[in-house]
Amino acid sequence: MTDTEKILSKYKLHPKKIKYLKKVKIIETDKGTYTLKTKTSNNSKIYDYLENRNFENYLPLINSPKDPYEICKYIKDSEMSKEDKALNLIYILSILHTKTTVYENINFDSIKEIYESNLKELEYLDYYYHDLQDYIENKVYMSPEEYLLIRNITNVYNAIFFSKDSLEKWYNEKKKQTRERYVLLHNNISIEHFLLCKDKAYLINWNKSKRGYPIYDLLTFFKNEYQDLEFESLYNLYQTKYKYTYDEKLLFFSLIAKPWKITFTNNHYNNTIIVTNLIEYIEKGSKLVSKENKENQETE
Repeated sequence: MTDTEKILSKYKLHPKKIKYLKKVKIIETDKGTYTLKTKTSNNSKIYDYLENRNFENYLPLINSPKDPYEICKYIKDSEMSKEDKALNLIYILSILHTKTTVYENINFDSIKEIYESNLKELEYLDYYYHDLQDYIENKVYMSPEEYLLIRNITNVYNAIFFSKDSLEKWYNEKKKQTRERYVLLHNNISIEHFLLCKDKAYLINWNKSKRGYPIYDLLTFFKNEYQDLEFESLYNLYQTKYKYTYDEKLLFFSLIAKPWKITFTNNHYNNTIIVTNLIEYIEKGSKLVSKENKENQETE
């Protein structure tokens, strides 16, 4: 008897056929199809919390939480377009945040830590890109990726400035408050971690879930999918279901605008892709927050 058969026999399941999808086994049994994977974290408390909060869009385990593996019913994903799936995902995400919202007294040490760590990173990025610009402009010949970066370097500096400005406004706003809201974050939102069948939708892979500000899930989703999806409509849909507070918007603006540090390799083609991705991210992030930021400024 194989290890898989031993595991399944404990739950009176008898495998007929086994397929592999990355690290997950898809197993056809005499009682239906199931997935089996090695447990990388203990999600049982998360599932209990979701159940207590009446959030139903997750796949419960059929096996004991003490087991070193997870067995769930296999859900065949729909063939819906990525755009339509994203709309459904945003709706389910808003339900998750609505049902797990709690309000607590502000921990100013935590606020200060967020502020100082992001400010330090932004100041480093500002120095890094100015230093990189000086190096490139002093070369006799620029490579294609270097030329592309220099042509768009103003956008990088504008993103850093905007991120820093929004961070300062957020920090000053938090100083006025005594309470803030937290939600259960899925913390790894992507189309890959969302299943949509005929009668129900499911968020899967809760290994990174934790408590935190609601903005982080949408921020993760943007970073994971910005190249393939138009996010303005998704953001607007989310806001109709779970509207960010003024301070949450400021932090969201700051974090989504913040560029990352690029590191060139010896491959010019790969380097060009790296710069192109950064420019695209900055442009789409700017488009996403520009309208909201304008409305915020008008209310200040």
